[in-house]
Amino acid sequence: MAQLAISRDFLSEYACLDRGLQVKVAQVVARFSEHTHAGIHLEKMAGARDSRVRTIRIDAHYRGIVMAPDHGDTFLVVRVLTHDESDKWVKRNRFSVNAATGALEVTDVTAVDDAIGALDLGPATSLFASRSDKDFTRLGLPGSLVPVLRRISDEHELDGLVSVLPPRQADALSGLAAGLSVEEIWAELTGAAEPGPIDADDFDAALDRAASTDRFRVVGGADELRDILDRPFDLWRVFLHPSQRRLADRRVYNGPVRVTGGAGTGKTVVAMHRAARLAGQDSGRILLTTYTRTLAAELERGMKTLAGPSVLGRVEVVNVDRVAWRIVADHEGSAPKVLTGQEELALCEAVLDDLGGDWPPSFLAQEWRQVVLAQGLSSRDEYLQAARPGRGVRLSRRQRVQVWRLIEEVGSRLVRRGSRSYVQLADAAAGYVAARTVRPYDHVVVDEAQDLHPAQWRMLRALVPVGPNDLFVVGDSHQRIYDSRVTLGRLGIKVTGRSYRLRLSYRTTQEILRWSLGLLGTERFDDLDAGDDTVAGYRSETRGEEPTSTGYPTTAEEMAALVGSAREWLADDVAPEEIAVIGRTNAICERAERALREAGIPARTLDASSEEVRGAGQPAVVVATMHRAKGLEFRCVAVVGADSDHLPLPQAVTPAAEDAVRHAQDIQRERCLLYVACSRAREQLRVSWSGRPSRLLEGE
Repeated sequence: MAQLAISRDFLSEYACLDRGLQVKVAQVVARFSEHTHAGIHLEKMAGARDSRVRTIRIDAHYRGIVMAPDHGDTFLVVRVLTHDESDKWVKRNRFSVNAATGALEVTDVTAVDDAIGALDLGPATSLFASRSDKDFTRLGLPGSLVPVLRRISDEHELDGLVSVLPPRQADALSGLAAGLSVEEIWAELTGAAEPGPIDADDFDAALDRAASTDRFRVVGGADELRDILDRPFDLWRVFLHPSQRRLADRRVYNGPVRVTGGAGTGKTVVAMHRAARLAGQDSGRILLTTYTRTLAAELERGMKTLAGPSVLGRVEVVNVDRVAWRIVADHEGSAPKVLTGQEELALCEAVLDDLGGDWPPSFLAQEWRQVVLAQGLSSRDEYLQAARPGRGVRLSRRQRVQVWRLIEEVGSRLVRRGSRSYVQLADAAAGYVAARTVRPYDHVVVDEAQDLHPAQWRMLRALVPVGPNDLFVVGDSHQRIYDSRVTLGRLGIKVTGRSYRLRLSYRTTQEILRWSLGLLGTERFDDLDAGDDTVAGYRSETRGEEPTSTGYPTTAEEMAALVGSAREWLADDVAPEEIAVIGRTNAICERAERALREAGIPARTLDASSEEVRGAGQPAVVVATMHRAKGLEFRCVAVVGADSDHLPLPQAVTPAAEDAVRHAQDIQRERCLLYVACSRAREQLRVSWSGRPSRLLEGE
């Protein structure tokens, strides 16, 4: 029986058509899904590079491009273009089945030839000196390309060629250039699935292979087609890279799973698909959670987009603090009063004033949070014997006795006030849940895992019984913007043998990714389980403009430049809500919003109460602090106020003389914040400052 498949490129182009033309395209394409394609006139094109290419008339100006195979029953709708563009496309492109991966590929032969011709090839160089010819061909790169690759000198020279190769070939070549092993690259290309016997003429089999899943989708009927075409911008719903799909779709994991990956590698997408998969395969209770309320709201919208509102009856989406608050409230029969961060610091200061002590309030607050609450210590003897990882100030036994007395007083005053911090609520919730015979959930999926406190992890571990598919954890320590550092194994979350890393960025261009990664410097980052997390092998499948970083003599001139950038992007038909202005502090954001509004550009600041990130009221440029921008993405991003007075932010950094270890951690966190801000950009990134630039821009 004939069936329809669509390409990622087709859906991207369809999304950009006006509504009237979309209706016409949908009507034509629907005839394939309803098996009435015999009534569609498939026209051969003179001069077509591939004899299997046909076109179908949409209207007087547009045509659809279809691959009609010599063998098999699947018709593939590849593009929707103007008549002139269609003529050019069919003369440049051909279809093939990759002999190694089995993926269906579309190659712009003319573009590849032009890219090779543009290379300034010299004698053999060292970029691929350690690679054998077999390494290239084992990963699906054509043998005819190998002599060219041997003469490419650096990654910048390679970029032009990578940008025009079929995606799986581009992935393979980028992975080899990044130093990944052939085995690691193969697992990415195929999702660790063997392609089986490969028939170069069997396009149906090629479409079914894992290596084709992020470019092509076989449509399961008219209803599925309507659902896809109703939300064409949400490509992530339909197309997953093989490395993502193998993680999201696996039926059973025999215990907790950890997925790491750099910004834009699709960790959150994998988390949502995993939750949807679990909801579809059994009747268990599922929690999808993350650190902040803003991110939880984004996850909830994403789940509605992915699987429809009905899935939220099976998948509960709520942030970790809210989970803890609710459990405590249910158990104790009243709403707990929450201690804010500022109140916590003020309390520590008051205790020190009353009882005495040579430490600053921040030291006492951090010792309480990072040692006592992190390890769940409840007595002086436990504290005296406890390790203090990450704490740079050494304490004698006598000093520990003094500190414990202060911490006990903090706890006593909180009890009298009837207040607790969110970390304390998580600790209490963990105890309440662990005492139950039946746990609240069967599956827990955690996004932004790097920012959770050990007490919150103890609660999450307690929420679900130990067993298959219990915990699915995604995070990136390079995006840690809060104080927490954990080793999952020590918290009862054993991920040995079930740890995976995503390396291919779908959000941003290679140029923005390379620039943003450079901000992280050479410091060590942990992998959430006592190992090292590395950015080696991180890369993007898209190419674009280089980011810009520009200094201005005055703040007024910097704001004028920001207004100019916003006007330029809007003139290029970038929607206002696809533009973000990101600053380190609220004051910087207020200044930027004011400058935009005074210039007649609608803008609004994303704050703690902004659960609707986009589409609320009039479309407007989004202004956000670096913390609030976490987890979001935009076509164009302007990072403003990146000067030496605000990055690193002085009040967020412990003086080195007070605690050298803490100082280094604080500086690293400021680097992470800047990395997060810059990596929100998909297409264009502009960084600016007035006065002296931040030393963090040097990435050293």
